[in-house]
Amino acid sequence: MTDYLEKAYRVLKESRDAATEAAENKKAALLKDPQYAALEKECRRLAFEKARLASQNRDISALNSEYAANCQKREKRMKELGVSAEDLKPGYSCPICRDTGKVNGRDCACLKEILYRILGDGQDIPCPEKDFLISSAADAIDEKYRDSYKKLYSLLNRYVEKFPDVKRVYLLGGAVGVGKSYAAGAVSHALMRRGFSVLFLNAVRLNEIFLEYHLAPLYSKQSVFSPLTDADLLVIDDLGAEPILNNVTVNYLYALLSERSKPIMITSNLTNAALKQRYTDRIFSRLLDKDDSKIILIKGSDLRLK
Repeated sequence: MTDYLEKAYRVLKESRDAATEAAENKKAALLKDPQYAALEKECRRLAFEKARLASQNRDISALNSEYAANCQKREKRMKELGVSAEDLKPGYSCPICRDTGKVNGRDCACLKEILYRILGDGQDIPCPEKDFLISSAADAIDEKYRDSYKKLYSLLNRYVEKFPDVKRVYLLGGAVGVGKSYAAGAVSHALMRRGFSVLFLNAVRLNEIFLEYHLAPLYSKQSVFSPLTDADLLVIDDLGAEPILNNVTVNYLYALLSERSKPIMITSNLTNAALKQRYTDRIFSRLLDKDDSKIILIKGSDLRLK
């Protein structure tokens, strides 16, 4: 059984080790220059002498001046060699937690991002841009559908602005290729830029996680299921494309919809009748609860063919 959190920490550790090693290599390269090495050695000697005399309550004003002058010469030599002080610091992938995964005892956003990427099995979130209609898709949309797509964009833009104060379930329906995944991806990227965590899973991958949960020993079940409930937004893409596994798919989808209190966005090609038939009345009632859900039907031609 894969421990996803442990794997995420391992990714961060590898990044931290690589950043530290790169910084040490730069320092080692600098020390190969005799002039810089001599200045660095003198700075260290003066710093030690300052500390020694200060511990004896002795006057170190002269040493301070000498130390500062020597440090200036060292910095000047570094510039001559094309190196800055910042170059000697580890270039952590996350400067907030310094690739530790923790900030003030809490999980850093970068840890969640790595965890969710691992859970998604490396799947890229569609549409790197928030402005999915105007920036990249407008030319592909038939003129008769453009007004409806503009309304869709406006609606989802308000969703991003109001998040997390939105309906718990948003269901984007429509035929193949009308842009459901693209729209959900645009929302996901926009929310991540605002600092929210997003777990974007296609339904096949979600089904695999359900199966892992089903087969996991009791002590590790929570580590498998909790990311599905903890992410600020969970996106289930292409619901209905996954195979139905006995005692797994329907059971755990119902459990997820019951236990998760944070927003969920779902895309699906299935009609309401097909959803009800495939997932039972219990799940259908949770997906289409008029007080807790919003259904958006996207009408248009297949954009991928264009």
